[in-house]
Formats: sequence, structure tokens, C-alpha cells
Amino acid sequence: MTATDAYLDESLPVKSIKPSRNSVREHEMSSTKEYTIRELAASVHQHGLLYPIIVRPIEDGFEIAAGNRRFEACKLLHWKYIPAKVRELSEKDAFELQLIENIQRMTMNPIEEARAFKKYTIEFGWGGESELARIISRSEQYVSNRIQLLRLPKTIIDEISQNRLKVSHALEIINLDEKEQEIINNAVIAENLTVRDIREITRHSKLNKTKRVGDKGMGEGDGHYTHPFDNIALDRSNDSIIQQTRLLQKAQLCLRISLYRLDTLIHECKDKLNANDHSEVNGILMQYRLKIHSMMDDNIRAIAKLKK
Repeated sequence: MTATDAYLDESLPVKSIKPSRNSVREHEMSSTKEYTIRELAASVHQHGLLYPIIVRPIEDGFEIAAGNRRFEACKLLHWKYIPAKVRELSEKDAFELQLIENIQRMTMNPIEEARAFKKYTIEFGWGGESELARIISRSEQYVSNRIQLLRLPKTIIDEISQNRLKVSHALEIINLDEKEQEIINNAVIAENLTVRDIREITRHSKLNKTKRVGDKGMGEGDGHYTHPFDNIALDRSNDSIIQQTRLLQKAQLCLRISLYRLDTLIHECKDKLNANDHSEVNGILMQYRLKIHSMMDDNIRAIAKLKK
């Protein structure tokens, strides 16, 4: 696909146009899509169609290459004809055009981008990450990071889709066990943790060093982790010990989160309270801190005992 390829401007019958067979946004929730199209239809009704759709000729009419939402909005307004640019495009070219337009207009959320990138590079096999990055004018790391998001479980993927979890936060927990991912995710949302907070919390966790088997080509939320305690299963074949150890490891992560947030409160206490109030409240918080440390030490001993 080149920038010099010519367009033919037409006013085409709506009934002669079909939606894209390979839409970059096919996973969009129906409720969200309906609401967005109604909003767009209201705008088109007031201001007209500012950007014609782009279509490509097919055997029995035309197929949309870019502008699926605009087309649906005009249908909602009962338009008989729609302004369109006709262009000879392959399926690959049409998909690239959709991607470029949506990314430039920032109309896709990170998960929609991830699914589209995965479809292009893996499902269709049209090109690698570096080639796709060049086409959409993004870095190869950008493309790779988006695809990596699909390794997360569905619950966290949904949080990203709804803009409740940032990509930068999600990338920090990809290599954690699924339960640890949920714990951190809940803490991020409830406590407004930063990326630095997550790194501090997971810095000493063995789970943060977990490696995934067979990343390439995996779907969303599937595949298996090589868990740091899996060797226990090989040595002892004792499911009970494995489960106990993993539960205690998760408890350790919860305690670490609590300790980190408590340290934040201690600093906040120093900044916001006068000397007398600070002394009393700080003493209480320090007692809590010592208790959490003691609980963490007990938990470490319990894990060590199980592994003997």
C-alpha cells in the first residue's frame, strides 16, 4: 500500500456496501458500540459526514476498508447514499488502513490494539512486529507490549479495556501468578498504586521472576506458567504441600502490599501532622509496622518448614 494510490470519490448506495470482514474492532462490546454509534449519528445529523468512508470493490458490491462506525451511523440516519472513496485494496491493505486510521485518531483502547496486532502478526501472518510497527508509525516495543497484554487473565484484560488499569501497570504484573496478578490489580485500583509502588512490592518476590512457556501465539488468558514452586511437585508429588506453599506465598504478597502502604502513611503522618499529634499517631503506625514485619517473618518460616 502506497500513499500515491488514487482514490475515486463516489456517492454510493448504502445497500451496495458491506461491513469489513476483518474489522480491527470486532471484539468491541455491543453496548459500548451501540452507544458510540448513536453519538456519532447525532454528530453526523448536525454537522454532516466530515470524512467519507473508504471502500474497496468486491464481487457483489463494495466492502468497507475504513469507516465502519461512520457507515453504521449513516444507516441509523436512514441515508440512501453515502460519500465514499473507492480504492483497489487487498485484504491486508484494507486491514492496515483501518489500523492506521484508528491509531491516528486514538479511537481504540489498548486491548483492541493488542487484538488487532495479534491478528495481523500471528493469526493472518501478514508480517512481523517490526514490519507492523513501521506501518503504523509506532515502535516495535509498543507493538510487542500491546500483544503481551493478551497473556493476562480475562478479568484484568477487562480492567484495561475499561481504562481502570493502565498499560504501564499491567506490564509490571504479566509474569506473576494469576492470583498474585489479581491481588496487585485490586491494590492498584483501590490504593492508586504507581508503577514504582508495584516494583517495590514485587521486588523480592520469586513470582516476579516467573517465566512463561510458549508465549508466542497464545490466546488471551491461556497457557501455563512455570511456577517457582513446581519443583516441589517433582520432588515430593505432594499436592497438599504445593497448595499450602502457594497460599502462604500469596499471603506474603498481601502483607508486603500492606507494609508498603503503611510506610506511605507514616511519611504522610510526618508531613501533615504537628509534632504532638505526629508523635502519637506515628507510634501507633510503627506498632502496626512491627506486627506486619513479625507476621511476614512467621510466614517465611512457615514456607521454609513446608519446603523441608
